Amino acid sequence: MKVSIEMTGKIPSKKNQMMICGRRLVKHRDVRQFELELRAKALQVMTIAGLQATDKPVELHLSVTFGDRRRRDVQNCFGSVCDALNDTVYIDDSQIQNISASKQYTKGIWCYTIIVKTINTKG
Repeated sequence: MKVSIEMTGKIPSKKNQMMICGRRLVKHRDVRQFELELRAKALQVMTIAGLQATDKPVELHLSVTFGDRRRRDVQNCFGSVCDALNDTVYIDDSQIQNISASKQYTKGIWCYTIIVKTINTKG
């Protein structure tokens, strides 16, 4: 299985985006909205391809285009992306065995591509 998801917009970082509500730690509204939109797009891609969430080990590659030259840490994007794909592309993000990322800057353009592939394991 190989799934490629292309989206426009910014990826909110879960880092520094958690809030305390009573005694619970809750995701910020922007993170929740992002995860809903990404999950909907992933579900659309999976449905068109006739695929279901896999229970096999996977590798994930994230390619991000930032619309400005502000210094950014691409690894901060992974938390929101991995959580959003739970129960849609894979059963749980603990199945991710390999993870990689690339980033680039293009003035005024904010987008990202996520590629998830199952890993063939022997034995």
